[in-house]
Amino acid sequence: MGMGSLDDRVRMSDLLRPEISYERPRGGGRAIFDLLGDLRGKRILDLGCGRGAYRLALERRGATWIGCDLSAGGCMIIADGSSLPFPDGAFDGILSAAVLEHLPDPGAMLDEARRVLRPGGRLFGYVAFLEPLHGMSYFHMTHLGLEYILMRHGFRPTNVFPAENAVPVQIERIMFPKRIPLAQPLSRTASRGMTQCLLLLNRWGREVLTLLRRLPVETRRSERRQYRQLLALRHAAGLNFVAERSEVPEHLVAGYRALVKED
Repeated sequence: MGMGSLDDRVRMSDLLRPEISYERPRGGGRAIFDLLGDLRGKRILDLGCGRGAYRLALERRGATWIGCDLSAGGCMIIADGSSLPFPDGAFDGILSAAVLEHLPDPGAMLDEARRVLRPGGRLFGYVAFLEPLHGMSYFHMTHLGLEYILMRHGFRPTNVFPAENAVPVQIERIMFPKRIPLAQPLSRTASRGMTQCLLLLNRWGREVLTLLRRLPVETRRSERRQYRQLLALRHAAGLNFVAERSEVPEHLVAGYRALVKED
């Protein structure tokens, strides 16, 4: 497949939104709860909660946890995400952890999530990107795709940051069709170390090219930061996100249209 007619116009700054933080917090995905601030007394819907893996983490922060899924296991409410049995504005926050990629119509769930979330409430969680096919996973998302679908359905992203690098995950899935107690963790550690070395070499190579261009110091700093963020996003197994229920202006979801020059 060849390049699109506008691909050569895309700059790093076109791929990163200034209003979104792409920095991965210390603690990784678990630190997403810290980005939400004080959760005491807040009603949090865990939409697609599975066996309730995040219940304790939320309740320790003082939140009221309500688990909802398609079948009983660890949930309180059995319901389809595209038709929720709750009134408008019933929740202060909604957790969607590894759910969106498993939905044939993720937009329908996002519309319902927006309805049952109070104005200014936040949707947060995780979506797969370069994870291998798992279960019935339909729509693995780039950060651009995640931002687009969130904004299209009335959520303004404030944080999008990568989970672990996908390469060790891919290697592990290829090598171990079943869990092997000792060999699997050793392999994962080795592949993570190798991947970190390769990413570091990549960034060093980019830095040399940037120095050769003799850019101003501030420009060089900005490009270094953007490249580091994009490198992590491009090779992420999945993406963590926080988004606020809000009105989203049409121009914010323009995509390639923003690069078209009017004559």
